[in-house]
Amino acid sequence: MVDENKQKNKREQWKKKVMDNLKREAVKNIIARTGDLARLDAKVNNTYTVYIKDGRMIKQPTNGKCVVINGKIQN
Repeated sequence: MVDENKQKNKREQWKKKVMDNLKREAVKNIIARTGDLARLDAKVNNTYTVYIKDGRMIKQPTNGKCVVINGKIQN
């Protein structure tokens, strides 16, 4: 009986880890798609996207030239 409970607990822990990993992957995909959508919206509306890369805030117009907005971002 105790051995069955241990196995059941292990299965439940494994299922939880798998589900957590799937959720993380889904969130990563959503974030990537959001960036793609922002670039597409900027192109359609002839505006720019702003993002942070290597601790710097970058403004990127649709022509592709990146401009650092205001130096390093403080954490």
